[in-house]
Amino acid sequence: MELLIVVALIMILSAVGVGSFISSTTKSKDTQRKNDLNQLAKAVETFNNDLGKYPSSITGSFLCYEKTSDVGGDVSCVGDKLTFRLDGKVTTYINIPKDPDSTQKYYYESDGASFSLYTAIQNLGDKDILRDENGTMITYTSNGVSCGSSDCNYKLTETGLVK
Repeated sequence: MELLIVVALIMILSAVGVGSFISSTTKSKDTQRKNDLNQLAKAVETFNNDLGKYPSSITGSFLCYEKTSDVGGDVSCVGDKLTFRLDGKVTTYINIPKDPDSTQKYYYESDGASFSLYTAIQNLGDKDILRDENGTMITYTSNGVSCGSSDCNYKLTETGLVK
């Protein structure tokens, strides 16, 4: 009988421990996502300060800028690095991070005058997730915005966190 009680207590404590571990892991990944987007935003702002425009985008990815003599334009970023190349001299602004979950991704869009960065926060109780007046979570899935396996529910722009 005592052995049965000990086994039951161990099972209860294990269930509580696993739940806490999963919650902590989710919150940790969300913190990394927010930090990654903040670092990307700083790099994009530096790019804008140097070139006078934000990096262009295509299908959610950054485009780098290359200028040779008098001809310049947007090109695909090489090696997941946001760069500016001027006559062979490369300035690297940031190594573009990847979402900690392989089924998700960060999404970037820009028209050169403004930008938006998106991600999917997994902790649905996070204070930074936007909700409408009914408490329903707001997502950014229109116009082809995709964060992978989950809807984008966190947006950062040149003016800061969208609230």
